[in-house]
Amino acid sequence: MLDLIWLVPALPVAGASVNLFLGRRLGKNAGWLATALVGLAFAVSVGALFDLLALGAEERVHVTRLFDWISAGSFTVDVAFRVDPLSITMALV
Repeated sequence: MLDLIWLVPALPVAGASVNLFLGRRLGKNAGWLATALVGLAFAVSVGALFDLLALGAEERVHVTRLFDWISAGSFTVDVAFRVDPLSITMALV
């Protein structure tokens, strides 16, 4: 579940995008869609919390690298998500 942490921001953004472009066509279901996707993001956060708690105290840091953003010679900047006890607490809040 820790490798799926990118879904935590992606699911609400997807719901907002669908509601932006298709909100009138969805009618009352637009609210249900937004609520369901935020709920799924919360469920992914809870799953990541349990995966993080299963690790040892010294190993409770997980970095999911998505792609290279800037690469110039030996200098690279990655787009990545870091999951540690503080960040998962903030995701659950």
